[in-house]
Amino acid sequence: MQCHKGSCSRKLQCGWTTGEVRRTPRVSSRGWPTRPVSTRRPDLIDIDDVAGPSHHLQSSADNPDCLLAAADLYGPPVYRRLLHHVGRENFFILSAGWGLISADFLLPDYDITFSSQSEPWKRRTSRDRFADFVQLTQADIVNDESVYFFGGKDYLPLYRHLTHTLVARKVIYFASQNIRTHEAFEYIRYGSSGTNWHYRCAADFIEGKIAT
Repeated sequence: MQCHKGSCSRKLQCGWTTGEVRRTPRVSSRGWPTRPVSTRRPDLIDIDDVAGPSHHLQSSADNPDCLLAAADLYGPPVYRRLLHHVGRENFFILSAGWGLISADFLLPDYDITFSSQSEPWKRRTSRDRFADFVQLTQADIVNDESVYFFGGKDYLPLYRHLTHTLVARKVIYFASQNIRTHEAFEYIRYGSSGTNWHYRCAADFIEGKIAT
C-alpha cells in the first residue's frame, strides 16, 4: 500500500499493499527459500547475509547493504504514476513485511504477503506478530489533509491497526461485497472488482474519475 499526506490541494494518498518482488527465489527441499537472501522473510535474514549478489545496487559507504528505496521495489506502472502524481514525500507503503513505511525507506528486495494464495514460506497470517514500522504519524498531517488507501481487503486489518488513532480524514476504497467497517475511517465503494482492482482504482484516482 502507498500513502500520501497533503493539504487540501495535495491530498494524502495511501496506495495499495503488496509483497511482490521481481524475481523467483530458489527454494530448499523443506519449502523455505535459500538464495538469493533478499527474497527471504525479513525476520529470517541473517545480519551477515544481507549483502549479496542478488541486490540491484552496488555497496557503498552510504548504502553498505545494497538496499533499495521502498517505492522502487514494486513493478506495476501504476505505482510510479501514483508516486509522480502525489510526490515521494507524500507516498507511503503498507508492507506485509515492514509495516507502514515511507517511499524512500531502504529495504532488501523481500517477498512476503498477506495473500492466502501465496506459498507458505512468504505468507504472513493474522497470528504472526511483527514489529511493524509506522512512519506516517500525526506530525506528518497538516491542516485538513486526507489519507487515501488503495489495497486488497487482506491488508485492511493491518492498515486499520496502524492508523486508527491518526487524526485525519482516512478514506478506504473497497470493492468487496462484505467489508468490516470502523468508525475512524470513511469508505468509498469502487465500482469494478476482480483481480488487482486497486490498481485500476488508483489509476482512476489519478485521472479524477472517482469520488475523493
